[in-house]
Amino acid sequence: MRNNQDRLGAPEVPQTSPEPAPAMAQQGADFSFVAANDIVELPSNGEFYPEGHPLRKNPTIEVRQMTAKEEDILLNQSYLKQGVVVEKLLRSLMVTKDFDLDDLLIGDKNAILTQVRRSAYGDEYPVEAVCRSCMKKTEVAFDLEECVRNKPLTLSEGVEATGKGTFTFTAPKTKAKVEIRFLTGKDEKALADKEKKYKKHNVDFSAGLETYRLVIVSVNDNPDLVGSYVENMPLRDAKKLKEVMKDIQPGVEMKGDFACPSCDTEVEMDLPINFRFLWPDI
Repeated sequence: MRNNQDRLGAPEVPQTSPEPAPAMAQQGADFSFVAANDIVELPSNGEFYPEGHPLRKNPTIEVRQMTAKEEDILLNQSYLKQGVVVEKLLRSLMVTKDFDLDDLLIGDKNAILTQVRRSAYGDEYPVEAVCRSCMKKTEVAFDLEECVRNKPLTLSEGVEATGKGTFTFTAPKTKAKVEIRFLTGKDEKALADKEKKYKKHNVDFSAGLETYRLVIVSVNDNPDLVGSYVENMPLRDAKKLKEVMKDIQPGVEMKGDFACPSCDTEVEMDLPINFRFLWPDI
């Protein structure tokens, strides 16, 4: 549940002098028709936003396709160091502006980012795949048109919706009733800010535990028990929590068929998200 900047592993981009802009063929020419817009249907279908929220009524978002302006954002050293390049990119591209970007559920935000990437660079996505059988590494180019699909809400066995945007399940070891929610962009920023603060003071930061504190709403219907439960959570309970979070989260799935050229093993694999997702030419 780390922020998108950390997940992508954004590379260090060398500073270069800007090239002189080409002369206009005709002064005052209007090129506004060049950049098209995309309409993104949110995987959440707007169901988990508060009553009255614009995305609950209309769960679609319009975004512009990337231009040279957005390429400058992706190469901005200051944004990269601050870990805000993805946020700056999305804010630059958003056409729908009747809500705060920080309100977006993580799964919906990833759906927008995926569409932005596909429109900008096409559907070919090269990744380094590792065969589970022989452990050989292979460079493979996947077709995102075939691999990307929206994942709607899925209630796994033993998980119940509360009707107020949260979900409950029984932890296997402690038998505690655990209530959880989906994370938003605001939560991502809170985690990133906390990590920076801890590192500044040379204090150990546990991304997993801090995420659990945000995700868990109550334990045995008592919000005050969340802190102590997270600190003392048995491994079986923590594993179950991560499984439930992954299963029920609406978002984007990227899966592709991989055939190992070394041992002929064929499997369906989750496509890794790395810096080449947004920086394919580096």
